[in-house]
Parts: sequence; C-alpha cells; structure tokens
Amino acid sequence: MKASPAFEFPPEQDQALHRARRLEWITIAYLVSVAIVMYLVLGSSQAMKTAWIDDMLSLISPIVFLIASRIAIWPPSRRFPDGYHRVVSIAFMCAALTLSAMGSWLLIDALMKLFQAEHPTIGGIHLFGHTFWLGCLKALQTGCLASMRGSVVVEATTWAPTSQDVA
Repeated sequence: MKASPAFEFPPEQDQALHRARRLEWITIAYLVSVAIVMYLVLGSSQAMKTAWIDDMLSLISPIVFLIASRIAIWPPSRRFPDGYHRVVSIAFMCAALTLSAMGSWLLIDALMKLFQAEHPTIGGIHLFGHTFWLGCLKALQTGCLASMRGSVVVEATTWAPTSQDVA
C-alpha cells in the first residue's frame, strides 16, 4: 500500500495552528500559576481541594492538544499510510474523559458528604501578625483569577484538516 503524500496546511490554517499552540502555552502557564496559588490557600476545605484538583486536571487538555498538534502533521508512514490526522480526535477524547472523570468524582464526593452529613471547616492563616480566614483569601484569589480569565481572549480556530483539504 502506497503512503499518501505529506500533508501541509494552507497558509491561513498554518497561522491559526501556530497561534493556537502559542495560546495553549499561555494557557498552561496560567493554569500552573492558578494551581500554585490555589495550593497556597488550600487549607482543609474539601471545596478548595476539589478546586485545586480541578485546576490540576485542567492542565491535561492543553498538553494533549500540543502533543496532538505535533503528531498530526507527521508525514504518512508504512503503518499509517493516510497520516496521523486522527490523533486530534484522540486528543479531544482524552480531554472529554478528563472532564467526565472530574465531574463523576465531584458528584460521588458530594453525595458521600451529603449522606454522611459532614460540615467542612475552613481554617485561618497567620499573615503579617494577623489571622485571616482562608475563605476570604480564597474569595480574593478567585476574584483575581476571574478578572485575569476575562482579560484573556481565545479565538476558536479550526486547524484540523478536512477531507477537502487532503484530497
């Protein structure tokens, strides 16, 4: 079986792919900074721990996108004569499974807490000679991060090749 010729994107899609990769690196840097700040104000609250785990899991999607965008442009091989374009679908599936796993974990954890009638406590932290309630620091951190998220505009771009592009 003869391999397909190497695939190249049209110039506008190639630019969109490079921009998407750059935005994903910015997203990873942002998510790492969010996870670090979240860890610092974690405390013993289950809600904060859940938010921290959510932030850590949200790193999977951009990392998988970066890996898939590199593999998708590999030239066809003897084993994959039509190329590696389907790796993008696998990346989306990984991202969807991550979100599904997080949602399932949140649901199960919340139901367990509900049936056990647990009441989480949010402790305090000593800063600059004063005791601050971690709930206030969490609200401040969430407000700052929400304002940062609002300032980052991400354009949806279609970069995956279609059947018309390949033909």
